[in-house]
Amino acid sequence: MYYMEWLQAMGSRRHKTGSWMDSVQRDVASKMAVREAKLKGKQLEVWQGRETDLKEVRAETLDDNNAIYCKTNTYLDVCTYNDDKRGLLSVVMGALLYGLVPWWYWDTVEWYTIITTGKAPSGSSLSTEYILIVLIGIGILIPLTYVFFRYLLKFWRLEAFTMRRLVVRFNRETRKVYFLRPTFLGGVKAYNWEDIDAALPKDMPNHEGMGGMLMIGTRVADNQNPHSPFATDVAFVGNACRDYQHLLSFWEYIRRFMEDDADTVPAPKRLRSKWPNPLRSMLTVSRLSLPGGFDLGRMFLWLRLVLAPVFFIWGLGHYASLLLSYEPRFPKAIRVASHESEARSLLALLGYNLLPPLYTAAGLWLWFAWQHDLDWRLPWLWLGGR
Repeated sequence: MYYMEWLQAMGSRRHKTGSWMDSVQRDVASKMAVREAKLKGKQLEVWQGRETDLKEVRAETLDDNNAIYCKTNTYLDVCTYNDDKRGLLSVVMGALLYGLVPWWYWDTVEWYTIITTGKAPSGSSLSTEYILIVLIGIGILIPLTYVFFRYLLKFWRLEAFTMRRLVVRFNRETRKVYFLRPTFLGGVKAYNWEDIDAALPKDMPNHEGMGGMLMIGTRVADNQNPHSPFATDVAFVGNACRDYQHLLSFWEYIRRFMEDDADTVPAPKRLRSKWPNPLRSMLTVSRLSLPGGFDLGRMFLWLRLVLAPVFFIWGLGHYASLLLSYEPRFPKAIRVASHESEARSLLALLGYNLLPPLYTAAGLWLWFAWQHDLDWRLPWLWLGGR
């Protein structure tokens, strides 16, 4: 779920005075002012005092962190931290829809029967109590439906009806870093590599540092937040790292690709797949990977076994959220600058968006046919096949 990206996007916009987000922005600005005062008036600005020198080697080892979608001599496509953090919201929203849709259907049938026949659907005559119950049901259903579509549906967009993944592209030739995001999360942006900071404090001992995600960002000029004198654009890159040394090794993989040469970094041990897969969804949610690389799923096998039914439902929500989203690609100008093949890019776009619903439907049909002892070839026979 792209919750952190949404918070960042909302925090950089102008909101209605007195609204909830306006109050949050004002509180954050107040805390920053207090912190600045404690520093004896020194100006506190994120990314201005750079914590990372792009020319400086931060680690001797390199680690791709299983975060690479594509590596060529020109560019490196890296996943974002929240690409796999999804599913629970789809389970909740799906359950609400599962309740609302049948409720609307039966209420519509009920009212249609009452209006056309003057009787209840069961054929009995109408009574005051019966009419009162029907009116109460409608009085509850309409507000619930309004709240769902007015307030809740937009939060579902944080993991469904949006891009399946947010991608950060590092291009060696153009010396640019590209953020691929939907418009409501900031849109597609291009920044100079030299303006990027990874916010990695220097000379921090490994036992004092923590893992977590690699966060890169830069100062931006288009600040709409009236309570802050500056704004940043941030991307949360890669998977959770075990410790600070792991974080530095991952950053060094990216830094060396951009600063030295594509051949100076090894090929990823395994490229991340873009194909939605229900089994992979189950395994992803069962890892219980938390920020800092604290992997509950790896440490407590018994916990994974006890929570297997929860992981099954969560995994279905994870897979459903992928199917309800679309596979994105960078705009043509960025693809041309990256020397992408247009034919290959188009075929990949069509394949990633069209094939998952097809093989999911085929799998569901095979399961249904097996459960009901039907001939799995029935669809083919209905189409006139032999």
